[in-house]
Amino acid sequence: MTRPQTVTLLTPLRVHRLRMMLGFELGAAIGIWILVLAVQWTLTQSGESAFAVSAVQFAASLPFFLLSLPLGAIAEHAGHRNLLTGTAIGLLITSAILTALQVLELATTPVLMTAVFLSGCGLASVAIVWQSLLPTLASREMMTVVPAIDGAIFNGARAIGPVLGGALLSAWGATSTFALVTVVFAICVVVAAGQIPARSGRVPRTESVLESVATSLRFIRHSRWTRRLLFRVVMFGLPASCLWALLPLVAYEMLHVTTFEFGVLSGAIGVGAVAGTVASMPLRRRLSWNVFAALGSAAYALVLLGLAFVPWMPVVFALLVMVGAAWVGVQSTWMIATHAVMPPWIKARVIAFVMLTFQGSQAIGALLWGLLADTMGLVSAVALSAVAMSVSSIGLLRRGILPSDSIAPDPSGADGPPELEPGHRGATIVVETTYVVRPQRADHFVHAMARLRSSRLRLGASRWALTRVSDSASTYVEFCTFRNWAEYSAQETVRLTVPERLVRTDLAPDLAEEPRVRILVRPRTPADRTESA
Repeated sequence: MTRPQTVTLLTPLRVHRLRMMLGFELGAAIGIWILVLAVQWTLTQSGESAFAVSAVQFAASLPFFLLSLPLGAIAEHAGHRNLLTGTAIGLLITSAILTALQVLELATTPVLMTAVFLSGCGLASVAIVWQSLLPTLASREMMTVVPAIDGAIFNGARAIGPVLGGALLSAWGATSTFALVTVVFAICVVVAAGQIPARSGRVPRTESVLESVATSLRFIRHSRWTRRLLFRVVMFGLPASCLWALLPLVAYEMLHVTTFEFGVLSGAIGVGAVAGTVASMPLRRRLSWNVFAALGSAAYALVLLGLAFVPWMPVVFALLVMVGAAWVGVQSTWMIATHAVMPPWIKARVIAFVMLTFQGSQAIGALLWGLLADTMGLVSAVALSAVAMSVSSIGLLRRGILPSDSIAPDPSGADGPPELEPGHRGATIVVETTYVVRPQRADHFVHAMARLRSSRLRLGASRWALTRVSDSASTYVEFCTFRNWAEYSAQETVRLTVPERLVRTDLAPDLAEEPRVRILVRPRTPADRTESA
């Protein structure tokens, strides 16, 4: 018997296409963070308020909030090559126009903010489509470490980008800085067009974008595991955003650093992100998701406290290295957990929603901390964020991510329902299931049906109802409504994982006989024909 090969951080890097695309991700993120740093520091030096400076982070994060769900809905269908190459071209055009406006001295504050917003759109597209592309480039075994590598690469750009940005900004000025970003994005276009397989992300579409978004929201609403994860993401994201929103002001007003020194300080976060990914791997293997994320959150809180009260640059540099490790450690934990437990049919959309939630909390938090810094002072605002992060850390130990035994990625292997006549496949389907319940098990049955209701709605049913036959106290009838036959068939096959099937088999001790199932088809009415016309 051969022993399974141990997957290390270096194993995925042996895959050529994955290695090249990690370079694409690094290049795109570097270019974006150079641009964001240049804009943020320019506004800081021009004497803008804390609210205006923090609005740069808001402009960079807002696109995630606006685009995550639509991008998650189309990521598996529109083609990864088209999406990522198109994104790189959009970033190239944005930076080229910004460079031209800078040469003409027309790069006003609204222009700079618009450039940051468009760059944020590019970052959102890269991040979300990239998460959909990753499983096609790496094996399932590799996916136990790839999210951590991905986090290190993505956040490593914060080490290279700010240092380059600070050096260029101080030595050559904003025009050369934006010109370099344009060159970086041009290279990204070439890599994306040449390395992504043409058929990647071309799964046939069975629903519109709006229907896909509705399916995602319904799954999240009825998935307790996902709701708890999103709650923890918000509780980390809100206080974490204080660092990114107010670091330029801390550096300028409390540390009195130069442009290059600010780039070095920002780069320290990326250094910590890369070093922390490697150094924390043994610890990650030994700790649960919740304990690991709680330690990262506690370290983040200590750093925020230090930034508020320690005005010495060498100490602040060390603190920012620590916060980089904490930042990527906690973020990658959300992604590792999601990749580990989410079924393939909904994974890309849930990941998109995790990103939406995190970046939304970052955007709202950035404005909140900027407003608080203007009203109660910079030190007080940063100290308050440290307290909030401490609460988040404790909360992870008390009400953290739920155990994964109720959710799993593997289909149960069910055969699925019998075929329906082709003429009815586009019609609304109502599945009627009749249960004859043992009298002494009636209360338990009703309780179990509440769990089945969540499962049905989670997997695609649009409506659910349970009724009892009036003249038979032991007979119950369940009605599940599906948008069409494809939705019902998917619920019974590719979406029916082992834990979801167990929800159904747990009913067996309550039943006196096998359930009877009937498929009802809603007829098309004159009103339906009028609407479709």
